[in-house]
Amino acid sequence: MTRVCFCLLVVFGLIYLTVFSYLSVFRHLSLHSTYLDLGLESQVLWNTAQGRFFETSFGSEGQLISALSYHFTPVILLLAPLYRLFPSPIFLLILQTLVVSLGGLAVYLIALKVCKSFVLSLSLSLAYFLYPPLEYANLFDFHYITLATTLLLLAFYFLLLKKWKFFYLFLALAVTTKEDVALVSAFLGIYLIWYEKEKVRGIVVFVLSLIYFLAVLYILLPLFGGGGGALGRYDYLGSTPAAIIWRVLTHLLDDLKIIFMTAKIKYIFLILVSASFLPVLSPAQMLPALPEFWLNLFSAYNPQWQIKFHYMAAITPFVFIAAAYGLSRLNFFFSRLRFTTTLLHCNVVECGLALFIVTVSLLLNYLHSPSPLFYKFDASFYTSTVQTESAIRVLSSLTPNASVSAMNNLGPHLANRRFLFRFPVNYLTADFVALDPAEADNFDLSQMTALQFSGYLSGLIKSGKYRRIVNQPNLILFEKKI
Repeated sequence: MTRVCFCLLVVFGLIYLTVFSYLSVFRHLSLHSTYLDLGLESQVLWNTAQGRFFETSFGSEGQLISALSYHFTPVILLLAPLYRLFPSPIFLLILQTLVVSLGGLAVYLIALKVCKSFVLSLSLSLAYFLYPPLEYANLFDFHYITLATTLLLLAFYFLLLKKWKFFYLFLALAVTTKEDVALVSAFLGIYLIWYEKEKVRGIVVFVLSLIYFLAVLYILLPLFGGGGGALGRYDYLGSTPAAIIWRVLTHLLDDLKIIFMTAKIKYIFLILVSASFLPVLSPAQMLPALPEFWLNLFSAYNPQWQIKFHYMAAITPFVFIAAAYGLSRLNFFFSRLRFTTTLLHCNVVECGLALFIVTVSLLLNYLHSPSPLFYKFDASFYTSTVQTESAIRVLSSLTPNASVSAMNNLGPHLANRRFLFRFPVNYLTADFVALDPAEADNFDLSQMTALQFSGYLSGLIKSGKYRRIVNQPNLILFEKKI
């Protein structure tokens, strides 16, 4: 049984790794990846690998700034040497998929420890691979926090084993992926105190995590030129973190109105239904995810309360940890139905529960996911054409020393340079201007309306500063006149 389940787990993991590596790479090669954030993070890693630590030209007017001014992500220092060896956004996409796929093994090990059932553990790991929020995060360019999904799962697994050195290691690595993961770590400390009865360790984790978060917010982000990260998304609640917390605690009725919007109810529903509602049976394990839930639900930035982006990355681990505990309770509840079966040598209850989990996961993946199983899956979104290949060849030929103002979906293909601007930033001063007319009316890929695109293009031509050197279906390239 052990060998069969583990072999199946490896097969599921390899299928996930292969399929989503392919989708990630060809989303990029079909010009559907974006400067925000694949191009931006690639540029930061390339600069860091060249000795210009954390540097990016993402300033509001294209000025050089530190990447630590908008998100505190010291994990860059660990990834930069790898990017120096493999200096391509494609490497980041495959690395992200590899790390995410290893999370399936972590889910299996956690479930095996909690449920004591190979079949139930295998079914939960398959549910992880089919989980729509995970797949969306995996395919939405590259984000450091997406790596935290697996890192937090591994931290919790070693917590269960009481192997504290590994617990601290993976928890610390997770915290380096984004500053708000420190709040997840702090609440994991509360969980240690309350649920695991590890009072000393819990207090240490809570205090150190909170100190780290406050130091980043009030000292490190300002030190690198930032203004408090994404706090602007909560301005309607207050101008400082203390004011925001006080406002939330003293206006509970207004809080409920904010949370119980139709779109946010749908968001919560999709998170739970995709995990067969198992986390509801053991909500204690969702405690560490509360800060991320709060940040998402109270944000004025609506992508945070959708499952189609990376904002679920630090929530997903605890959805499956809670699901494992919920599944264990459900299995115990039905334990009186102990009838053996020849199917995988498991009892009827375990086989029934496993079948239920896999069926629900497949159904939700079919109805609401980015995977090839989705009933409206658009293969063209992941298909490279002669036109896109030609555009990429031209972009790859531009010298790294040249400054480029590029449309959002072309940015990732120009990331290995010091001066890269998201069009229309510096579109009248950069050495080159790269535009994709085929996607001018796609706001996600252009970050502007078709009317705005036409206006900027007209202004560029009328300026007389540039000459058009390439005119292809997916690329119009202008070079600045000497």
